[in-house]
Amino acid sequence: MPDYQIAATFFSLSLAIMTLFQVLPGIRDCRALCFAMLQISLIGYLLQPIVESWTNNFWLIWLCVVFRSMIPTLFWMVCLLLFDDNFRLNRKTLAIPLFIIFSPAIGKVAAHLFGLDTSFIFSWLMFHLPQWLEFILITHALITVVRSMRDDLVESRRELRVWLLGSVGFYIAVVVTMEQFFNGGPPAFKLAQPVLLALFLFVFYGRLLKFRSGLLFTEHGTEHESAAQTIQEEQLQPTTNEPEGEPVNLWIEKLKGMMEDQKLYRQEGITISDLAETMDIQEYRLRQLINQQMGYRNFNDFLNGYRIQEACRRLVSQEDSQLPVLTIALDAGFRSLSAFNRAFKERTEKTPSQYRKEYHLQP
Repeated sequence: MPDYQIAATFFSLSLAIMTLFQVLPGIRDCRALCFAMLQISLIGYLLQPIVESWTNNFWLIWLCVVFRSMIPTLFWMVCLLLFDDNFRLNRKTLAIPLFIIFSPAIGKVAAHLFGLDTSFIFSWLMFHLPQWLEFILITHALITVVRSMRDDLVESRRELRVWLLGSVGFYIAVVVTMEQFFNGGPPAFKLAQPVLLALFLFVFYGRLLKFRSGLLFTEHGTEHESAAQTIQEEQLQPTTNEPEGEPVNLWIEKLKGMMEDQKLYRQEGITISDLAETMDIQEYRLRQLINQQMGYRNFNDFLNGYRIQEACRRLVSQEDSQLPVLTIALDAGFRSLSAFNRAFKERTEKTPSQYRKEYHLQP
């Protein structure tokens, strides 16, 4: 390796190690754990060319390859844990990531010990399929970063969503594409890649450290913190739309009145911009109100809270006892029965039909 590549690689290693130690205090948090594992994988990836130039030991090189294969899947996990408030790690969500990580690892060991790499089916299943799945996971992570940005109420997370993880995902996507489909890319890309990565990590980690604890990880390792502790605790400053000195609780009462009396949550496709215009308040200030004062991290969750309350009332109402669940869901503002069932079960741990049936069975 040229000297400038070695210098860039060790610079990247130092940044990754420093960030790893920053994350360790909150390691009990699932986000922190995945982010720490991402840093460990990055360290293994950075060490791979050094190890390959230093030794021909199969197992050391194999270990670095395993670390490299973990990067896309861990990036996907971090994105979904950070930007999708409803995402949970479980056996179903871990099935494809685990296949992507371990399939090439097992394949390389099998090829090394038993010489099985000559089979087309074996090669496709153990190596090519995981490569395509890596690309799909990265694409899904980037879609997640963009998809719910409009409804995100946490300002610091919105900024991170656009400028940091989105761009990091783009970089990873380019590298994976070059490595998997273009044999590493043109020579110029291969030579410049360590330097580009070093610069990229420097900007990324430098920006990351400016965010308060609780966004990517909790400083003291607590797993459940209020939404107000995960955002920048800024006071609402007066604007032309809000007379100076007017209490924040007056805006909260106005907002609640519009939702409860005018039932704005029923409007199909209503956005936070529409609500801000109706209230005659700036959109960013409305985000602060709902997030910091009412504890919601997502605008859609805020709307669904009112929708579920109405649905619960109507499901047990004698007057609506014969009304189909679908009608109640659509009247409350949901676009489909599946979306209603999912949101209802998340909040009540019951399906709408179970909720209605259990209420009427009560003495």
